[in-house]
Amino acid sequence: MIYELKNRDFKKIEHLLSGDFINLGIKAVIQEFNPGWVFVDNPEKPQTAVIWSKGICGFYFVGDDKNANFNNSINYYIDKEISPRAKDLGLNSFEFSGTTLEWENTLEGIFHNRDIYKSKQFVYKYKNLKERTLGEIPLHSDYSVKTVNHELLNSNFANLDFIRSVILEWWDSEEDFLEKGIGFCILHGQEIVSSCISSFVTENSMEPFIVTLENYRKKGLAKKAASEFLKYCKNNGYEHDWDCMEENFGSRALAESLGYDKVFEYSLYRFELNKKNS
Repeated sequence: MIYELKNRDFKKIEHLLSGDFINLGIKAVIQEFNPGWVFVDNPEKPQTAVIWSKGICGFYFVGDDKNANFNNSINYYIDKEISPRAKDLGLNSFEFSGTTLEWENTLEGIFHNRDIYKSKQFVYKYKNLKERTLGEIPLHSDYSVKTVNHELLNSNFANLDFIRSVILEWWDSEEDFLEKGIGFCILHGQEIVSSCISSFVTENSMEPFIVTLENYRKKGLAKKAASEFLKYCKNNGYEHDWDCMEENFGSRALAESLGYDKVFEYSLYRFELNKKNS
């Protein structure tokens, strides 16, 4: 059997978060900073769990990968319980990853009858942020930096829908984001053209999500917004993670140019929800 936990019970699986590939997105849901769902083998003493994160619209498998009761039930549970909810949110695929190399082998076995697409994710960390000196990123006089706060979201700046849509990709509401996260945006005159906001937040870490309008790319705006985010984390005692797809060369290059180090990579899997399990 598989059970869904209430939010107040998410911390019951904290003891399972010991894999090699535990990224910030997992901790952010369990600590109830970011929205998500948690499904377990036992609601009182869970040994295996799958965590859904709204931000990435994906699932993480944690705990005992040899749990036969859980592993034998998950395909049915996905088809009968998770798939309808995912489709209600506009999702057409089940995207997932493990948190150890053993989990990756197990997942490939569990879903061997599915048509699975496999890719790689890279995770970077800014090491020793407290001790590092952060250089100032220059910005042309046509541009300015603003903090994403109540004042900005209620201003008359052009393109507010851009920053609002970015926030709601990761958070249930603007208020939720403003309470728990932080963000910075770049304006060209009175128009918002680039942003860097907290995608995931935990008690001591933050992860950025950066978007720049197409006509304003390759001008150093993303790097400037990200550097403001880094300075905030340094000044407020947050560690800083960065997660991106292997083929997102722009994101990887930006992370490395800012001084991040790659700390691990993990496999990401996906199968279509409209296809029946063979």
